[in-house]
Amino acid sequence: MKIKVKICGITRLEDARAALALGADELGFVLAASSRRVEPETVRGILSELRGDGRAPAFLSSGVFVNEDAGAMRDIMAFTGLDYAQIHGDEEPSACGALGFPWFRALRIGSVADAHRLVAAGWACRRILVDAAVRGSYGGTGSSIGTWAALAAGALAREAGKEYFVAGGIKSRNVASFIHTLSPDGLDVSSGVEESPGKKSREKLEALFLEIHRAEEVAYAAR
Repeated sequence: MKIKVKICGITRLEDARAALALGADELGFVLAASSRRVEPETVRGILSELRGDGRAPAFLSSGVFVNEDAGAMRDIMAFTGLDYAQIHGDEEPSACGALGFPWFRALRIGSVADAHRLVAAGWACRRILVDAAVRGSYGGTGSSIGTWAALAAGALAREAGKEYFVAGGIKSRNVASFIHTLSPDGLDVSSGVEESPGKKSREKLEALFLEIHRAEEVAYAAR
């Protein structure tokens, strides 16, 4: 059992390199209002360094957008070289379906009813990422989604043939529980591996990946 891992809220080249060296499959950059926000120029520079120095393993990159104009997103995607956009605001399926670049949908789920209403809304993307619903926030709070809501969202996402990612409050001490209880295709981790917003901790990254590998071994042995 191999879990995909996305380390989000990257603001520094050294953090990106550390995450990839330890086993991250994807890197996320916040391009919306946030304590982890980075400018497109910074994203472009980090990706250029990673892809040009020959040391980074293959990886995917995403930009987090919240209620951004489609044209602005398209320009940023082209300028930075990001692989896809993470749509994290109040956008409707009809608006997202017309985007001219790869994207996936992040949904804030507060209940099983939310899961049925939001996940099954008809998103024309290959991945659904679920996060905790926190009043007044679009994500990045460190709060965890409820277990029953997450399980319902995962079942609905898979019924629709989509990847199922989970975000919110994931860190080394609880990541095994996320893996064994929710069985997601991937994890999106940000605040749980930080020294401060936007600055990752090498020690916390190492601890996270150690626990992920242990959980994967247990899950594989149980099959």
